[in-house]
Amino acid sequence: MSRLSRYDLLLAAVALPMALAGAAGAFTSLAMSTALAAGSLPAGGTVGYALFVAAPEPEG
Repeated sequence: MSRLSRYDLLLAAVALPMALAGAAGAFTSLAMSTALAAGSLPAGGTVGYALFVAAPEPEG
């Protein structure tokens, strides 16, 4: 059985706010564009963190 790496968790952390924002836009009176714009902020921050702070290191 394989373990989840921190990069797998980072990928999930990008998708989760977008999925929650989509659900919020679909099931509330909040406009979908507003919900997705709000969800893109933490998702984008996670991408920036993954690229510049927790960047993959070469094995060796």
